[in-house]
Amino acid sequence: MEDRNLELFRQYNIKIYNTYRIRGAFILETDKGLKLLKSLESSKSRVDFENTVLEYLTIQNYPYVDLYVKNYSNEIVTEDSAGNKYVLKNWFPGEECNLRDEADVADATVNLAILHTLLREVPLSEEQLLHNSYVDLLEVFDKRNRELKRVRSYIREKRKKNEFELCYLNCYDEFYNQSQEATRILSESNYAELMKEAVEHRCVCHGNYTYHNVIVLKANQINSVNWNSSKNEEVLSAAGLRGTIKANMATTNFDRACVGIQITDIYQFMRKVMEKNDWDPDIGSMILDNYNRILQIDKDELKLLYVLLLYPEKFWKITNFYYNGKKSWVPQRNIQKLIGIQEQMDRKKQFLECLRATLT
Repeated sequence: MEDRNLELFRQYNIKIYNTYRIRGAFILETDKGLKLLKSLESSKSRVDFENTVLEYLTIQNYPYVDLYVKNYSNEIVTEDSAGNKYVLKNWFPGEECNLRDEADVADATVNLAILHTLLREVPLSEEQLLHNSYVDLLEVFDKRNRELKRVRSYIREKRKKNEFELCYLNCYDEFYNQSQEATRILSESNYAELMKEAVEHRCVCHGNYTYHNVIVLKANQINSVNWNSSKNEEVLSAAGLRGTIKANMATTNFDRACVGIQITDIYQFMRKVMEKNDWDPDIGSMILDNYNRILQIDKDELKLLYVLLLYPEKFWKITNFYYNGKKSWVPQRNIQKLIGIQEQMDRKKQFLECLRATLT
């Protein structure tokens, strides 16, 4: 164990039995459970916002989040003698949510709905609202669309095109048309009103609700959680659930949490699940049904979900990676990704048609 780590550990009221390194962090086995130590990657004000959200969840009897551990000085951020800054968080033994396991997907969906129920009327300051609100989707779409056109023009003008560039031009028109259609529907929707309502009610999104950040707990770590606040009782009662439910998942990494429209979390989760399951409409319906059991999705939110799924985000990400990378050589993996989203296009269209039919 390095001396600088011992220096950090002495600043916490914990007894450490063992440590081991993982990517970009250390896992600590302590007398107070697993902890994760990592360097500070954001500002102190950002960490304070995350901590406000996490503490609010624990107050609402949602214990399985990676709450920051404060040091002897009652501070979240800890410095070593060299001025390097670190944070210590609660951590959990278990496996990442398996997106090909329907039971895991169903549980993760219910977990998200409960999170969204609790993350409303979060006691945030005006400054926290100002600096941690979701970016305007119309601006995001417009910026991405301009980038798509710029890359297409660049590739067209190249005399000698590689395999990736030929494949890109072959599928560009269809994906670009989807981006235009999604932007048009968004501009004609009630998006602005949804965003205004989210800010007024201080609704917080996880911001990165993917399988990496949903941990299926080991059996000996699962406890019954009493959802005894008035908010929880009302929601669970409406959903036909007991006041005490079995919590079998931990939610981690709120570093992209923000005030915004919570349906964006469903989009992020659903897109990953659907890609892994070849856009199986039954899986998509199962996700929506399980979420609706806890928290009802209204028509405007469902329309926004449709728009987000329609927009070819993965195609844009591939475009962005190509544009900002070494263009003389494109990794074979990126070519495979491009081919993969083309192969799934028809299945995705079928699912989107089913989803759109529910909007009328």
